[in-house]
Amino acid sequence: MTERMRIVLTAGGTREPIDDVRFVSNVASGALPAAMADVLLERGHDVQYIHGPGAILPGHAVLDIDLTTATPESLRAATAAWLADATLRRSALANGALTLHPIHTAAEVAQTLRNLCQKLQPDAVACAMAVADFAPLPTAGKLSSSTASLTLEMAATAKAIDGVKPAAPRTRLLGFKLLSGATEAQLCDAAERQIRRSGADVVFCNDMQDLRLGLRRGILVGPGGRIHARLDGGQGQAGLHALARAIVAAWLPA
Repeated sequence: MTERMRIVLTAGGTREPIDDVRFVSNVASGALPAAMADVLLERGHDVQYIHGPGAILPGHAVLDIDLTTATPESLRAATAAWLADATLRRSALANGALTLHPIHTAAEVAQTLRNLCQKLQPDAVACAMAVADFAPLPTAGKLSSSTASLTLEMAATAKAIDGVKPAAPRTRLLGFKLLSGATEAQLCDAAERQIRRSGADVVFCNDMQDLRLGLRRGILVGPGGRIHARLDGGQGQAGLHALARAIVAAWLPA
């Protein structure tokens, strides 16, 4: 039985308001950190989960059936299989404790993360959220849609991960870095810069082009840009869960 730990994860993306009805966001779904949280709950840990709007949440099971082609027999078979799987997962996830912390903006995630780190002094933190690097200077009301173009003035946001180590120096900090069309050397260089700036112990790096192909893989990089592990879960949902388990095993060995 592993020692029960306090762990903080961030997931999904932020929404930075343009005006009262519009915002800029990114493509993060939160699928990988949600799967990682499931692994940690199965291990019996306490998980604090900071998530953006619409992010996939741990401990949730969704049944997706095409009702336009389903027959009564296929419906019964699909729901029976789903119920059996969900029951097993519920039993495993009950080993740990999950607390959700919904946020919207980069400023909110930075404040929430810093507060939790100061209060809980967590054993480990994973900053997987795709926090917006820039936020518009918001306009009250609604900007007119009748203009032919719109120019936004944007300001840099704070790096939420940078507040973790000052608030909880002994935590095991895992950073995430997503690039697009990058070489392995470029991924390592980006990870090393994040480690130097934030004090992260390790950084998981992956590439958007792999994600678009459904490939769940990446590299775990430590100080000096040294590769600790090349992790490849495979494709699809099975690949997602395999990668989540591989990352947790490398980040927090049992």
